[in-house]
Amino acid sequence: MTALAGCSDQTGGGTSEGDGESGGGGSGTEGSETESESSGSGASLPTYTYVNNSQSYNPPRHDAINLIASQFGDLGLDMEVDVLEWGTLFSRVSQEYNYSFATWHTFFVSEPVTELNNLFNSNNTDPGQGNYSGYTNEDLDKLMGNYLAEPNPDTRINQAHEIQKTLMDDVPTMPITQMPQAAIYNSNQVTNWQADLANGFNSYWTMINLEMVGDNTELKGYWPETLSTMNVLGHNDESKHVYQFNMLYDFLVQLNNNAEPDPEVSLATDWNRVDETTMEYTIRTDHSWHDGEDLTAEDVAFTYNYITENEVPLYSTQAQYLESAEVVDEQTVRINMSQPLGPFNLSVANLIPVIPKHKWEGRSNPAQANIQEPVGSGPMMFDYWEQGSEFGMTKFDEHFAPVSFEKRFWRIIPEASTVWENLINGDLNYEPFGRIDRSLDQNQSNENIGTKFQTAPTFWMFTPNERQKGLDDKQMRKALVETIPRTPIVDQILFGFPEPGSNIVSSAFGPLHTDDVTNYKESPEAARSRLKEAGYTWDDNDMLQAPSGN
Repeated sequence: MTALAGCSDQTGGGTSEGDGESGGGGSGTEGSETESESSGSGASLPTYTYVNNSQSYNPPRHDAINLIASQFGDLGLDMEVDVLEWGTLFSRVSQEYNYSFATWHTFFVSEPVTELNNLFNSNNTDPGQGNYSGYTNEDLDKLMGNYLAEPNPDTRINQAHEIQKTLMDDVPTMPITQMPQAAIYNSNQVTNWQADLANGFNSYWTMINLEMVGDNTELKGYWPETLSTMNVLGHNDESKHVYQFNMLYDFLVQLNNNAEPDPEVSLATDWNRVDETTMEYTIRTDHSWHDGEDLTAEDVAFTYNYITENEVPLYSTQAQYLESAEVVDEQTVRINMSQPLGPFNLSVANLIPVIPKHKWEGRSNPAQANIQEPVGSGPMMFDYWEQGSEFGMTKFDEHFAPVSFEKRFWRIIPEASTVWENLINGDLNYEPFGRIDRSLDQNQSNENIGTKFQTAPTFWMFTPNERQKGLDDKQMRKALVETIPRTPIVDQILFGFPEPGSNIVSSAFGPLHTDDVTNYKESPEAARSRLKEAGYTWDDNDMLQAPSGN
């Protein structure tokens, strides 16, 4: 096995607990027995590359990936770990499909099947289209299509359960850990942390409900790397951008902390489904852009048509459901769908930012536009961007859902120890990156620190690229899942904060979630037994070989 990059002592002894399983010697012994029975009867498998973020960016995940890669090596795979800067890693996987295994923190939107359809639909397997796992299943495509076209939310519940069962049996991806939503903050400066389902404690709902303590007027956060753009139509959907643009721009529909569309805090004050492919929205008539121009129904219709006509990649998932938008009167916009979409508010209206026509109508390639000072209509306005150092916004006093702080900034701080020093002394007062690590474990009881946790729809995913030999075999994927030490990762690397992964649709989604899915042991022995039954063998060096004829 290729030497692992940067694996810390923290993960060196990671083993499954309580049942005698081992990530090292135990599986090696069993491999020797298998080897003597069926050595050398199949074709060699390729070297597999597990892409990894740098240790400074996310130390626990870096270590967990190294541990998993080591376990795969013990199983008999030829493994290498490629440590990459986060943006490069994200593009390598999500755009280029140039990887074998990937793991990162997956954030599902407020409507899970919309995201699952993007990730696993058989028609989305070309580079950049969303299905980076390469998984195809026409029966699942039909199930997801029926769900998305269904207007009745109660009917969608059983459909969602069938979709989960299929995915958890085929495991094109697997949750390693079910991550919690975490608010980490200086309790002397800010309080009243309320999360929403989609963006946790970085959500619009969180920000408009925060309360500053004493004479504090600034919300002071950080991120481990710089923003790369100010273009709301041209970013790569990384959280560091989403959390800024969600405050700079308004959306037709915003959610409250019960994951319900709430007209009190939305750009639209009312909405109505005219028929299965038509929605109408009543727009606020007393609202303006940050530059003082009136925001009108014309801006909303322009936004939806502009994104569709220009085929903006970032919103391709939403655009596939859009035919056109039109102004009915000065406060009403009608949106015509290209196909029925039952959860339209959660899948589209809650996700497309409304942009000013007078700023964008002259741009022919919006995804590539060089935006230096964005103009939106959200509760915060652009203030400054010192690329590589800091990004700041100020309060938009005229917003219908105002924030309680005057300014918000994010400072670029790669080192977790520096972040915690600043949190404790008040130079920062919240931790938007949400690191679950040793520093949190050691500092959460500090008198200056407040924490709040709740069930989240997010998880650390393990995704194999099915375009590579061997990984298109469901039994191989199941064996890899059984090899991942999910519980030791939770207990030893993440200090017990999350739960071991179990289902791609979290219980945070309420009735859409089901526990009736395939459960996988954490057992290298079970993995070897499964592979042996499927016809795999091990050579004289205990390296895994494909079944004969493959």
